[in-house]
Amino acid sequence: MSTTLTTPTPTDPRTVPDRRVFPLNTLRALAALSVVLFHAYQFSRSGPDSAWPWEGLGHQLMTGTELFVEMFFVLSGLVLWLPVARAVLSGEETRSGRAMLLRRTARLLPLYFSVVLVVWGLTNHSMPGHWQDLLLHLTFTQVYSDTYIFWTAGPAWSLAVEFHFYVLVALSFPVIRRALHRWPERRMAVLLGLPALLLVVGLAYNAVVIHLVHPDPTNWSVWFSPASRAGSFAVGMLLAVLSAKDVTLPTVPRRLAAAVGIGALLALVVSRPETGMLHWWPTMYAVALGVALSAVVLHRGPWARALSEPTLAWLGGLGYGIYLIHEPVLRLMNHWGVLPDPQRGSVFVATAVLVAVPTIVLAWISSRTVEAAGLRLATLVDRDGKKRDYYPHLAT
Repeated sequence: MSTTLTTPTPTDPRTVPDRRVFPLNTLRALAALSVVLFHAYQFSRSGPDSAWPWEGLGHQLMTGTELFVEMFFVLSGLVLWLPVARAVLSGEETRSGRAMLLRRTARLLPLYFSVVLVVWGLTNHSMPGHWQDLLLHLTFTQVYSDTYIFWTAGPAWSLAVEFHFYVLVALSFPVIRRALHRWPERRMAVLLGLPALLLVVGLAYNAVVIHLVHPDPTNWSVWFSPASRAGSFAVGMLLAVLSAKDVTLPTVPRRLAAAVGIGALLALVVSRPETGMLHWWPTMYAVALGVALSAVVLHRGPWARALSEPTLAWLGGLGYGIYLIHEPVLRLMNHWGVLPDPQRGSVFVATAVLVAVPTIVLAWISSRTVEAAGLRLATLVDRDGKKRDYYPHLAT
């Protein structure tokens, strides 16, 4: 993973590397807050049959907030693959796979490990406790266990899935480099190889599981495995390739893409089934999200003002912390007895607010301490993933 990815220098001197920064923090904020709202809604199930607070269209809309988890996968695929795509298509060098993996996880792992260790320590009062749960979470392999996948920190399952893709992308760097040396004129084909592979794997896996294997609905490790979300990650990677290729949508097609994508998401939410076919919905959410996001990614700005709304943009910067911290906060506040009792109706909204406020505060503290420390550690390595030399001028 230490190989530097290079391509021949483009012959067109007018080629200028694309360094657009997309206004995605507002979307991250909406996604994180929607997940908090859904878990408050889920917490409020009541009665002997665990009835949901709402019925009908309201219930469909609330359960449809799961689409925002797919948004995280799509955005991760976009952000992770975009520097690679830009480097391959512009002929620039990019950091090594090792450096990419270190920098990508530098901000994520400190908070992840902190939450896992603190929650596990507070919920296991005698040793050795559920040591299997701790081991699986610390190695991002809880997604292979039906028992422990949602233990300790339920939302962490999606981070474990993402980590699999981080490692896969890092491992692909030397493969891409060799392919480019062998077929320098086929840079686009080489670049599309991994996204296409993930898309095929995701579609094939879901087709086999949903239509042939028919596992039990509680086989969580089957339904929430990395392979089940490969297609969602691939959608983001394909968007990255289009952006790096400088595909730009004119105003009318861009607005049409936004309308079609959002319309498709709404249609999927209101038609969400309760049968095995439900497990096609994450992939279809991802495709609709890809269409909607193309209005942002395949554009050179200016973007809609709503995407730069200051408060949401600030919350989006805390989105990772909000996503990871809110469930332990909900559990602790429930233990203290400060949340409304589970019941029918809209009381869950109050639960969501009560959970969101301390969660945002803790996420802000984390961004200034734990996550910031991780980012500082990332500066200890250079673009090749080697220990940074701060005193090259003193070399003899």
